[in-house]
Amino acid sequence: MMTRFHQIFAIAILIFGICNPAHTDDAVNVSPSPLTTLATFDGQPIRIPNNTLTHLIFQSIWDSYEGLGEEARVADLPDAFKAASQQVWVQLGINVTDEQLAAYQRSFPQMNPLMLDRGFQLMRSLGGWDMPWHVILNDDVVLFSGTGASLSALANEYLSSPLALTNWVKTLNQPVLQTEVNDSKTPPVVFSNPAATPRIPASHYTKPKSGDKAPALTAKTMTGNTINLRQRSRQKPLSIVFIDALCPMPHFPNCEKKLEQLNQAVANSTDREWIGIVSSYYIDESIARQFKQEFRFKLPLIFDQGNRIYQTFGVHASPYQIDIDRSGFIQQRGDVIH
Repeated sequence: MMTRFHQIFAIAILIFGICNPAHTDDAVNVSPSPLTTLATFDGQPIRIPNNTLTHLIFQSIWDSYEGLGEEARVADLPDAFKAASQQVWVQLGINVTDEQLAAYQRSFPQMNPLMLDRGFQLMRSLGGWDMPWHVILNDDVVLFSGTGASLSALANEYLSSPLALTNWVKTLNQPVLQTEVNDSKTPPVVFSNPAATPRIPASHYTKPKSGDKAPALTAKTMTGNTINLRQRSRQKPLSIVFIDALCPMPHFPNCEKKLEQLNQAVANSTDREWIGIVSSYYIDESIARQFKQEFRFKLPLIFDQGNRIYQTFGVHASPYQIDIDRSGFIQQRGDVIH
């Protein structure tokens, strides 16, 4: 039987691979080219015009729903840079479906083109490990890779005007950017300008907020007991904690420490009920049981088949806590375990 360790190791190899980080102070050649097979999540090829920089923005679509996405930062980049570059928004291939991406793009049409990095192949080829993350390429050469804050600092100094941008590219020994002449008989696909495209409200997205009535859900724990979440909260205030059996993994920083905090909180807070929701992405229930045994959880755990409860509560982080009062209303929610 595959142990939880082997499962996590296999997934880590699949998702992240073994790669060397790209430098941010010098141009780095990428081989083979990550730009030759760019396509949107629904299979439409992404064509980068000649003499145009490629700006890859790796971020989680769920951050946009939370108001924590990179769209505002990108919209505030200098016009000279935006005119000389093609933006490509990249969602990593974890905790998301094609249907969710389609719904997201209907609400955020300015995030266009939008691609799904299946198996993290693009991020791996560029040496990335975390999000949000920006990469600027000129053909196959990485000119910049780093955080949004680092990009903003770079933009203020080097990307603020066509001359400054050209000099920056020259410094990295790349051809000077020129106005593209399209000799192709096939017209290029035109993607939207993020600064010019209005945002459509995300009315399809459900995320109960503090003060909202908590959804009514009934589910079985991993020991076979049936729990009604709303009835449970009538006895005592209820804390629901969403956890992931892939901990530890790079995309769940400090998760082990947070799980220790969870165990301490459960032991010390006898005035409330606790329930843990285990994500089912990439694992089966046998791995979740090993996870439960390894961390010695004392709270009831529900294996969330299909991540139905995660989606109902609008949770896309781990660990993540939602507190519900005895009247069934959400008191608070967030990634702080208390």
